[in-house]
Amino acid sequence: MLLEKVIEQGKSRPGEIAIIDDRRTLTFGQLRHGSNLMAGHLDKLARDEERIGLLLPQSSAFVVAFGAVRWSSRVAVPLNYLLRPQELIDICRDAGLKTVLTIHYFDDLAQALKAAGFQVVFMEELSFKKIPWPRRIPHRKPDDLAVILYTSGTSSSPKGVMLTAGNLDSNAADAIAHAQFSQQMTFLGVLPMFHALGLMAGFLVPLSLGCRIIYQARFSPAATLELIAKNKIQVLVAVPTMYALLANCKSVSRESLSSVMYAISGGEPLPLALLEKYRTDFGIDMLEGFGLTETSPMVSFCVPWAHKPGSVGKPLPNVELRIVDEMEKPLGPNLDGELWIRGRNVMKGYLNKPDETAAVLTADGWFKTGDIARIDQDGFLFITGRKKELIIMAGEKIAPYEIEEVIRQHPAVLLTAVVGVKDPQRGEVPVAFIQLEPGLTEKPTAQEIRVFVRQRLAPYKMPRDVYFVDEMPRSPTGKILKRALCVPPPEAVAQING
Repeated sequence: MLLEKVIEQGKSRPGEIAIIDDRRTLTFGQLRHGSNLMAGHLDKLARDEERIGLLLPQSSAFVVAFGAVRWSSRVAVPLNYLLRPQELIDICRDAGLKTVLTIHYFDDLAQALKAAGFQVVFMEELSFKKIPWPRRIPHRKPDDLAVILYTSGTSSSPKGVMLTAGNLDSNAADAIAHAQFSQQMTFLGVLPMFHALGLMAGFLVPLSLGCRIIYQARFSPAATLELIAKNKIQVLVAVPTMYALLANCKSVSRESLSSVMYAISGGEPLPLALLEKYRTDFGIDMLEGFGLTETSPMVSFCVPWAHKPGSVGKPLPNVELRIVDEMEKPLGPNLDGELWIRGRNVMKGYLNKPDETAAVLTADGWFKTGDIARIDQDGFLFITGRKKELIIMAGEKIAPYEIEEVIRQHPAVLLTAVVGVKDPQRGEVPVAFIQLEPGLTEKPTAQEIRVFVRQRLAPYKMPRDVYFVDEMPRSPTGKILKRALCVPPPEAVAQING
């Protein structure tokens, strides 16, 4: 179990540095001590409460609080501090929370939670100086609920994903075995811990190994590069947007990234142009991966000795993959269909949503992802779109991801999203939204983009309309919020498309 491993590190290596963040450095002994004392505070402040909210950045404070929640046999609910107050309140109510741990940096959100009737506890106001009583390690079954993580809600309202102790323990162990991580490696934690990838790759994996973690509470490209060089970071896990910002930073160089052995990308599709830039400019093979909150989250990722451009790697040990057709019959290699996943990493279900849980979990344990994918003859997984996002135009199926990948190749394009809109003659048609690179002297027209696509894909896949936006709507974890994209009224379309 992860908790036991962390506690053991505190006993066997008490003076060795475990965490360095923006404010403090903690040894493994101090981490164990702080989590023990924090667990005692929870016994007094939230005596009969099963679930505790964590409104904390990626930092030593989060690690101490999370450890305390689990050590006191409670369920952790990491909270998205980038939400609007009412959104946060709604999630806290859905999770059945009464108490939220936070820091004064989030005073505005804390006051909103207080006004809504929640108990807000500021960790800076608690004492961590006394010697704690020895606290026994609680006995937990693999199926015991450990964490509730809320999905980002890119295509629907956020759902509380219930992950068990067994889900988290197994996913961490399987990721370590898959990547052959070692205790001597140093990790950089830049992803928020309310995000499943940030929680697993930036916390649970390195701490279960006993690695050193460097946390950055707020991502800044220049500061991140300094941290990588200063601390000789070997494992970096981030989203493509972060990697793009690092690659375009003035201070970036091969030397500044020379220590990085694993540049793992997840959260959204990795543009092939960015992958090639890292290989050419910095000598780094980016390692794309795939996962979902419902799978704890890691399903697959490329590793230095096994990777293919455009692939999200081979599955982790103990993770089964299946590609099925519309009749839910298994498909062979190199055929596109819906991706199903089975393994000890698959969630217990959605909180308070039995119908939605039943819709995605089969009786024999398969999780229906809703993603369209294929597996090649070598066992590499390729994600090609979302089942719900498939555009059906006059009987032809169009994957938005395929069009997006082509549009991204245009030198003037920074970000793009393709969605389907209703059409009276053809059922649905694809339309593209584009955010251009900043500072362009000459900007492409909508017609130029459409021709660019038509030259590279079948004519019917060409977007009917192209809309330029100043900034893409994005979730707190960096994903483009397609449901927030608005198609202009008909009278404006002709003018937009030129």
